[in-house]
Amino acid sequence: MKRREPEQLHMPEAEEPKYSLEDILREFGSPEAADGSAPAAPPVEAAQTRSMPAIVPPAPVPDRSKTIRFTPVVSPEPEKPAEEPIKEIPPEPAKKQQKAVKAPEQPPAEATRRKKPERAKAPQPAARPERADAPKAAPKPAHAAVKQAPAPKQPIRLIKTAAPPTPQEAFRRCRDGIGSTQLRQWLLFFLLFLQAFLLLRGALDWKLFPFLDTLSPVVSFVLLCLAVLLGYEVTLRAVRDLLTLHISLFTLAATAVALSLVDAVSCMISGGASYCAVAQLLLTVMFRAAVNEQVARFHTLRAVCSFDRPMGIFTAAGLARSGNGLRRDTGDVPDFMQQLSRRDFPQRFFSVYSTLLLPLTLLLALLLSARTDASFARLWMLLLFGAIPCGGMLSFFSPYAALARRVSAVGGALCGWHSAKTFGGPHTIILRDEDLFPRSHVTSNGMKLYGALQPARVIAYALAALQAAGNPLTELFDSLLQAQHGKRYPATTYRIYDNGGIGAEVAGDITLVGTMGFMRSMGVHMSLDARVRQAVYVSVNGELAGIFAVKYKPSASTRAGLRSILSNRRFSVVLATRDFLISPDLIAARYDVQTASLIYPAYSERLRLSENDPDHTHEQGALIAKDTFGAFAATVAAGNTLRLTSLLAFGLCLFAGVLGLIFCALLLIWDAAATASPLNLAAFHLLWSFFSSLVTFLMLRF
Repeated sequence: MKRREPEQLHMPEAEEPKYSLEDILREFGSPEAADGSAPAAPPVEAAQTRSMPAIVPPAPVPDRSKTIRFTPVVSPEPEKPAEEPIKEIPPEPAKKQQKAVKAPEQPPAEATRRKKPERAKAPQPAARPERADAPKAAPKPAHAAVKQAPAPKQPIRLIKTAAPPTPQEAFRRCRDGIGSTQLRQWLLFFLLFLQAFLLLRGALDWKLFPFLDTLSPVVSFVLLCLAVLLGYEVTLRAVRDLLTLHISLFTLAATAVALSLVDAVSCMISGGASYCAVAQLLLTVMFRAAVNEQVARFHTLRAVCSFDRPMGIFTAAGLARSGNGLRRDTGDVPDFMQQLSRRDFPQRFFSVYSTLLLPLTLLLALLLSARTDASFARLWMLLLFGAIPCGGMLSFFSPYAALARRVSAVGGALCGWHSAKTFGGPHTIILRDEDLFPRSHVTSNGMKLYGALQPARVIAYALAALQAAGNPLTELFDSLLQAQHGKRYPATTYRIYDNGGIGAEVAGDITLVGTMGFMRSMGVHMSLDARVRQAVYVSVNGELAGIFAVKYKPSASTRAGLRSILSNRRFSVVLATRDFLISPDLIAARYDVQTASLIYPAYSERLRLSENDPDHTHEQGALIAKDTFGAFAATVAAGNTLRLTSLLAFGLCLFAGVLGLIFCALLLIWDAAATASPLNLAAFHLLWSFFSSLVTFLMLRF
C-alpha cells in the first residue's frame, strides 16, 4: 500500500513531559509497570500537572448490572401477604351482605344516606338502574357521593376549532390570481403617478395642458374611482373586518377614501381642491401591503409543499445552562399552518389603534363641525388622513415577503410573526460535529507509522479508543481498518482528557489517541519529522506508533449559516464537538469567519452539550427541508431579523400616525384647515413611508 507523507509542520522542541510511562501504566491499572515491578500509587505531582480534571467514564456494563441486582426494588418478604388477600376476596361480599342486613336497623343513618345521593343523582341517572338486578348491598357512604361530584362536567363540550388547511390547498388558493394581482398593482402605481401630476399642476400652478384647468377635479375623481375598482381587495377586507368587529387600518383607509369621494363631488359642484390624491396614495399603499402578504405566503407555502420530510426548529429548555436553546426535530406541519394563519403583532396592535381611533375621530369631527363652517365629511376625512399611518401595514408584510423569498431559496419556511417571536429573543445555538463538518467532508490525508507494530494493529488500537469515547472520527478509522483488512479489538477501559486526547487499554496495551499537544503532555517522545498539522497521533505503551493526517472540507451552506449567527449578538454560539481536532482556529481557517464570539468550553462541557437531548420542546418556530446546519442557521437568523425590522418600522409608523392626528386636530381647532392642504398631507405620508422603507431596506441588507 502506498503511503502519502502528511504535511510537515516545523515547531519548537517539545516541552518536558507532564506524565511518565510508569504513571500512565499505573493510571490504567496495568498488572506490571514498565520495569516489571508491581504497580505503585501514582505520584501526587503528576496529578497536579493536568490542565483540567480528567473525565471519569461511567462504570462498565457488567458492574452496572451487578449494582442493579444488589438493589432490588421489591423485597421477597412482602410477596407472601400479597397472595393472602387473593384468597380472602370471596368472604368480602358476605361481610357486605351482613352490613346490608343490618343497615335497616339504623333509620337515622339510612335517611341521611338517602338524602345525599339525591343531589348526585341528577348528573348520573344511569348509575342506579345498572345495580337494580344485583343483590342488595349497603348504600354508598357519603364520601362516595362527594367523589362523584365532578360528574356535572360531562355536559361541557369542547368546541373544536376548524382544522387548518393543508399546505397544498393553501398554496393553490394563494397561487391563483397572484399574477393578475401584481399587474393591478402596477396599474395602481401608474394611476397614482397621474394623480400626483394633477396635484402638483394645481398646487404649483403649472400651465401645461390648459384644458385641465376645468377638468382637473373630474379627472381626479375618475382616477380615484378606477383605483378603488382595481384595489377592490382593500374595500372587501375593510368590510370583512368591520363585520367581524376586528377594525383595522383597512377599515380606516376605506372610510377615508369614501369620505374623499364625497368631498370630491362637493368640490366639483362648488369648486376647490379635492383630496383624491391623498386618498389614492393611501389606497395604493394598503393594496401593496395586501400584495406583499400574498407574496410572502406564496413563497412560504411553496417551500413547505416542496419538503418531503420537513424538520422543525424548536426551542428547548435545559439545552444550555445560559438559557433556552434551539434544536431540530421532526416537523409538525399542521401546527405550522395553524400558526401561519394568525395575525402578526403590528396588525393586532393597529387593530386596537383603529378601534379607538374610529369613534374618536368621529366625535372630534362632530364637535368641530359645530364650531366651524367646514363640512362634517371634510373634517372627519382630514382627521383620518392625519391619523392613519400610511406604511403601517407594510411594517411587517414588506420584510416578511423579502425574508420568505430569501429563506425559501435555502430550504426554509418562516411561520409569519410566530417565527419572529420565537427566534427574536436571546438563544443558545449548539454547534456539533455534524453541523460544521459532515461525515462525508472528513477524509484521510495520509499516514505515517513508527515502531514495529503493523499498520492494521495501530489503526485497530486507535479505532477501539475512538469508538469507546464516541468520537466522530470512528467512521474514518473504520474505513482505514477495512482497507487494511485488519482485526477489531475492544477497549476494556478508557479515559477522556480535557487537553484533547483519549486513553484506553486495548488488548493489554496502553493506547493514547489525541493531538500533538496531548502527546507532549503525556510524555510521548516525538522527533522533528513527527510534527504534522491537523493530525491524529497514536501511541502504544508510551511510544509513538502512528500519525494520521485528517482533511476537513468546508461547506458553502455551513459558511453562510455561520456568518449569519456569528454576526448576531443575540445568539450565544457554543462549540460542542467531540472531535478534538475541531477548534475555533480550524473553523476560522476553513470557513473564513470571525470566531471571537464563539464560546469554546472545556472538553467535559462539550461532551455534556453534545449528548444533551431534552425530552420536551416548547414551540416550533419554523420548518426546514433537511437536517442541515446551513438551512437551520439561515432560518433562525431570518426570524430574528424579521422581528427587529418589523418592530422598528412599526414604531416609526405608529409615531407618524399619532403625530399626524395631533397636527390635524390642532390645525382644525385653530381654524387653519388650509394648512392641511392635499399637497402637505401627501408629502407628510410620503416622507414617513419613505423613511420606514429605508430603515427596512437597511435592516434587511446589512
